[in-house]
Amino acid sequence: MKTRLLLVFTLLIFVTTAIAQKEAAIWYFGNNAGLTFNSGSPVALTNGRLVTKEGCTTISDKNGNLLFYTDGSLVYNKNHQIMPNGSGLLGHNSSTQSAIIVPKPNNPHIYYIFTVDQPLPANADDNPLNDMDPPNNGLNYSQVDIRLNNGLGDIVTIEKNVPLLTYNPNDNEEVKYKCSEKITAVQHGDGVSFWVITHFINNFYAFKISTQGVIKNPIKTPTTLTIPIGGYLANAIGYLKASPNGKKVVIANNASRRTNENGPKGNPIRDTGNVLLYDFDSSTGKTSNEIKLLSNSNPYGVEFSSKTKKLYVTANKFNAGGETILESSLIQYDLKSANILSSKIIVNTSSLISGALQLAIDEKIYRAGYLTSDFKRNKISVINNPELDGTSCNYMPNAIDLKTGSIEQGLPPFITSLFFYTFSYEFNCFGQATHFFINSVETIDSVVWDFGDGTTSTDREPYHTYLASGDYKVTLIKTVNGENREPLEKTITIYETPNRLSTPYKLIQCDTQDAFPTDGLSTFNLSLANEPLCLGEKDYDVYYYHSISDADNDITNSLSIPLNYRNIIPDDILFAKVTQSNSSCYSIGSVILHANKSVLLLPGAMHECDLGDGKALFDLKQKKTLIKTELKLPSDVRLFFYATEDDASLGRNELEEQYASISKTIFIRAENDEGCYGTGHFEIIVEPTPKVVILENRILCEGATNAFIVLDSGITAPASTSDFTYSWSTGETSPTILVNKEGDYNVVIKNKFGCSTTRKCIVTLSYLAKINNIVIQHLQPLNQVIIEVVNPTDYRYMIYFENGTETPFQNSPIFENILGGFHELIVENKNGCGQKIKGFAVLDAPKFFTPNGDGYNDYWNLKGINSILYRNAAINIFNRYGKLLRQLSPSSQGWDGIYNRSAMPSDDYWFTIKLEDGREAKGHFSLKR
Repeated sequence: MKTRLLLVFTLLIFVTTAIAQKEAAIWYFGNNAGLTFNSGSPVALTNGRLVTKEGCTTISDKNGNLLFYTDGSLVYNKNHQIMPNGSGLLGHNSSTQSAIIVPKPNNPHIYYIFTVDQPLPANADDNPLNDMDPPNNGLNYSQVDIRLNNGLGDIVTIEKNVPLLTYNPNDNEEVKYKCSEKITAVQHGDGVSFWVITHFINNFYAFKISTQGVIKNPIKTPTTLTIPIGGYLANAIGYLKASPNGKKVVIANNASRRTNENGPKGNPIRDTGNVLLYDFDSSTGKTSNEIKLLSNSNPYGVEFSSKTKKLYVTANKFNAGGETILESSLIQYDLKSANILSSKIIVNTSSLISGALQLAIDEKIYRAGYLTSDFKRNKISVINNPELDGTSCNYMPNAIDLKTGSIEQGLPPFITSLFFYTFSYEFNCFGQATHFFINSVETIDSVVWDFGDGTTSTDREPYHTYLASGDYKVTLIKTVNGENREPLEKTITIYETPNRLSTPYKLIQCDTQDAFPTDGLSTFNLSLANEPLCLGEKDYDVYYYHSISDADNDITNSLSIPLNYRNIIPDDILFAKVTQSNSSCYSIGSVILHANKSVLLLPGAMHECDLGDGKALFDLKQKKTLIKTELKLPSDVRLFFYATEDDASLGRNELEEQYASISKTIFIRAENDEGCYGTGHFEIIVEPTPKVVILENRILCEGATNAFIVLDSGITAPASTSDFTYSWSTGETSPTILVNKEGDYNVVIKNKFGCSTTRKCIVTLSYLAKINNIVIQHLQPLNQVIIEVVNPTDYRYMIYFENGTETPFQNSPIFENILGGFHELIVENKNGCGQKIKGFAVLDAPKFFTPNGDGYNDYWNLKGINSILYRNAAINIFNRYGKLLRQLSPSSQGWDGIYNRSAMPSDDYWFTIKLEDGREAKGHFSLKR
């Protein structure tokens, strides 16, 4: 019974999209190859346009009529024409599973094409001819609307090639590859939504597709399986499949090499691949319980039987060099076995290359692959009885003739859980009789339904009315050909009718969008009425119509009025259909569209300081308070800020309260309790911070006569110092200050807008050299002079020789090859703080002499002393007790070891040399006899 109060209406009609087997009735693949299963057995199609080595996918309607197909790059409609926007999808036809098609739940017109690129980064093959390789595009999706292009369908341009993240964007290596070549889809445990699953490196990613569309944040499950990035072009190859009952996932990795290294002959290293089986939770999107079924192999295709009893794998065997396929194997595993790994049976070995395996709606599994010597390649193989053990599965190679089409490695994947192992339902609003039905054309002997509330039914398509809203686990047991099939379970939700506002809601918009500001017409953002209509409930969806009958008749909510709507007459009335997602429940309310005259708001500009990137951070929350005060607005007026005039007019994309931006115009929308009050705008202006030299190091010299230096503000841009204020760490406020102590001095320079910059001046006291010692090393044939000074790297060094020549300044305190004589050392402060001068003598005194008359070393005298320059110098010789024994001139022959006509004994003796100017040097030597 229908109940209608004024404009409030509740109609209990809902249809869950029932996707029967025929969605997968038509296949296109390989080179212009195709099959149709509409007659029950596969019949070759020769009208396909695909030319693809691997990736492909197809979708038909529930009656088996072709809708469209793709290789992941080009999309063909049912007339085999490329859709107007159907080129340039980011899949790659050499990707194992370049694409899969998923319907949008509860919408028969919308489909999503999920694509995966070939994970080959630019120049990964080091081939200079491929320098223009595009970057790898990873996983993306595009929306197809079948209603477009006169019912032939087209890509929705605003939802084309939307990226989905399956890699770490902060890892440069992962960014190069982004995804594997694998993708599959399975029905969600709620019976309405879907999961799209892929794998990359060591994680499964499951993306949910709900009635709202694609949810971009995936469920991520780490695995012990790791497929390294090194060698990933080979590692990424191989199929990923979900089982028809939605409880298993299997992945084939053609390789698991850790590098791109090739074998001795330049061929890829083989026999590193694996196959792994997982449990899958269709309610959470999580995988678990990893079982490695195959390793050290070269697998490619995988597929489950329709009852998920058996799993099949294809794998190649190569010759020793790795360049030639010798044979391939078709392998079977028993998934009902207590030990799945040990249940492995090789069903067939042949010369066919391993290709894709794909379950068809006739419950047979078809195999791609061909003889490398066969150029026609027009045969496809089939497993006729996939549920039977071993060779009883009745595998027939090259069984079906494709006529003019030719097979390659790929076959189109489908959501097998939809047309083999599920049931559907419709009408799930409380008070309705929920209708259950089976998506199958099997010959069913009998059924038992358990509705999860203590009641059962043996009707083929029962109707059941629940006594309360809530979640119920529904179970179906089918008996087919005398066999009780595995129970099918699905949790369904019975929803309450959505609450909604019982009176018409008045949506008020400012009339500012045309030359007639009082005509009552404007463009309205209808979504602004959603929350008040839904009484604050955010989980409801709202659709708008011109009449109640329009709302009632639009079962899929696809014909509703666009949310940006311009009223036709003043105070136009629309009808709002408030719906509960995933349910058949809805209520109808109404909205009055009222446009009033707008108050123009023009507040003053807002100034903030540059953060260093041309942007400033604007406190828009504070600005709202300032505007209300400045313009004396009524207390009930609320302000909202937007980046564009259209956004302000429609009340969409409101700016955040803390808004980082360049200088621009901000648009205002003002509302009061009745709706739109006024519009306007103001400028936000980014003011530059003072441009200064941020850091400066200054030197203060020790012992300077007037030991002060000037520190300034360091302003670099043309400006007057009076345009700024200064705050020094010393407490001074002038543009410059005088300092006479070392230390750190900071100054904050602020302009008239309050924008400030801090400059730091580091003042370091620089000292004159402290010479501790001058060490003379008497080396042969000349001498080394070493200057011992505190902090030697702070100074430069020079020697002024007694003959008037000099060395150049050097950074090293060590001088080589210095002649004997009385010289001057000059040590200069590198910071320009003066010099230290110190005299020193390099005395080339013999260490010993042997006065025995043999003509060698018979006399002792200083060498290297300028006898002309120091002709009046006196050399005095003493014994160890300090007694003067002899006085020599530098120009004399020297001392012969005689004192008072007596030969002095072998011993150590001392000498001094005194110059006319009072300088003196001393040393010692030995007399040997």
